[in-house]
Parts: sequence; structure tokens; C-alpha cells
Amino acid sequence: MTRLQNAQLFQMFIFCLLWICYVYLFFQKKHEKNHKHIKKLSILSVEKLVFDTNHRKILNKEPVNNFKEREIFLINPSELLCGNYKCDSLQVLFVVKSYVLNFGQREAIRRTWGGMTKLRSKTVFIIGYLDGIDYFVDFESEKYKDIVQLNINDQYHNVVYKTIYALIWLSQINITSTFIHFVDDDRFLNPLNIYDIARRNINSADLIVVGYLLNQSKTIRDKSSKTYVSPDDYPFDLYPPYIIGGTILTNKKTVGMLAVAVEYMKVIPIEDAYIGMVAHSINISLKHHAAFFAYKQNLTSFIRNGVSSPGYENTHILMRDWDLLQTKTYSMQLRKKYWKYKNL
Repeated sequence: MTRLQNAQLFQMFIFCLLWICYVYLFFQKKHEKNHKHIKKLSILSVEKLVFDTNHRKILNKEPVNNFKEREIFLINPSELLCGNYKCDSLQVLFVVKSYVLNFGQREAIRRTWGGMTKLRSKTVFIIGYLDGIDYFVDFESEKYKDIVQLNINDQYHNVVYKTIYALIWLSQINITSTFIHFVDDDRFLNPLNIYDIARRNINSADLIVVGYLLNQSKTIRDKSSKTYVSPDDYPFDLYPPYIIGGTILTNKKTVGMLAVAVEYMKVIPIEDAYIGMVAHSINISLKHHAAFFAYKQNLTSFIRNGVSSPGYENTHILMRDWDLLQTKTYSMQLRKKYWKYKNL
């Protein structure tokens, strides 16, 4: 009798186990199907645009945005940007999106990665507008001639317009740069390594953006969040893949294409997702590179594996780590020369 009961219990156990597996697989498959459906909807929500390269316009759609250039640029240093030397052969142009009140941050960048590189490079700052500080901004602009100021209130939801007008501005100026790097003013860069990655991953004829790629990023519907997007502006649950906006590496050709295409894509207040949508609409490739950090890491990890790191709102830490980077880089170069000499 005991053996029979044990056999029955064992059979019931196996049955329950199989039933649980069946239910799990059923709902898992349903979830994956729904998830793929949502992802497909999100990607298909971005209409493909037919770009006329010769005439620099979109053929299959009318513009939905009117970006007025005459009224938007309060300070435009394009003619004075390069001073007494030519800017027709820059290796990298750094375009820094900066909050208008971050005077110290901009000064620290000029004294470190933005102005002390061994590259033929130039750094410009894209800032917005706030009442009552015109004198200080004008003084900074007159001194450095690297400020592009927009007549847009400098708040988070307008950051997307800094990128849009930076694209428009870059497509019109007479500066020729092999590569262009859009970056936030709270980032720490290794310019030589960025140039090296650019040379290895981007050709002049490419339509490509390189950085930290995000896939399946969810649309935020919580109205208390600063990244909230209304269903009217974007009705889908997922964004198409995009490069995080704090650090984006590309070339002049891609910038020119984006500058045209932004007129045909409804603006949403999430800057990097919006640029990803525009890029997707005209078949610009997005390439992930792990050296562009999404989160701050220690300096040792940065030196070994990184070219761009967030988390440098403190100007003292930015300048300290820049000095340490130069010291450690110099030590590594000496070590390489020593071993090379020793092996001769």
C-alpha cells in the first residue's frame, strides 16, 4: 500500500511539474510575442524618409518643423571661431552642450580635454538663455570666442533644441573637421583615444553615429518624471535604438544629413531618443562602442577601457583626473619605450 501511494504521489508531482512548465512557457512565449510586436510598432512608427542628396531635401514628406535661424542665434562666433589660424583641417571638433550658468565647467574643459589636446581640434559650447546674465555671457564670449548662444530658455526640456540647432549651425559654417563629437559638459574625455576610435570606425563617406547604444528603451509615461513624453507626442511604448546623447561621435556628412532631416520629424523632449528616431528615418547606422561609458567608473578603468565618462560636474575632480591621466599616460609611454629599447 505504501509503494502504491508513493508511486501516485510521484506521478502527481511529475504532472504538476509539467503543468507549471507548460504554463510558464505559454506565458513566456506570449510575452515575447507581445514584446516583439511592441518593438516592431515602435520602429515602424518612425517613417522612412527619402533623402535627395543632390538637393539636400526630403522627397516624400513636407517639413513639420520651422527652425528660424535668424531669431535663434544670439551669439554666433562662426567667423571669429578660429582666430588667426585656419580651421579647414581639424581632426576633431568638440561640440559641448552646456548649461548657461556653468561658467566654471566650461573654463575647466578649456584647461583640460577641450583645449589641451595634441590634436588639431577645436571646442565650442552650445548654451541657452536666461535673463539677467547677459553681461557675463558676453564677457565670456568676447574672451574665448567659442560660445554659440541660442535664444531658448535654458532648461532640461529644451536640450533637444541645443542639438538640433548645433546640427543646423554645423551644416552652415565653413569649418572642415574630419570628425565631430557632441558631448555634455559633465563628461571627461580622452581626446587622443576618441580620435583613434573615430579613425577605426568612421569613414568620411559613412552615415554613422558611434557611442553607447541603447536598445528597447521604454517611453516614460510618469508625468512627474523629467523624461515624460505624452502619448500625443509619441504613442508607442518603446523607442527605436539610439546612442545616449551625452557623448556622440560622427562625421560631417552625417551631421549634414541630420540637419536636413530634423525638419521632417516631430520633436520630442528626449534629445537622444529623438536623434535616434531621425537617424533611423534616413538609414544612418548606429554603432555601439563600450569605451563610451554610460556610468562613471574609476580612473583606472577609464584609462584602460574608456574614452568618455559622465559624472564630472565637479570642476576640481575634472582637472584633478585630467592631470592624473596625463601623468599615467606619460608613464605608460615611457614604459613602452623602455621595453622597446630593451628588446633591441
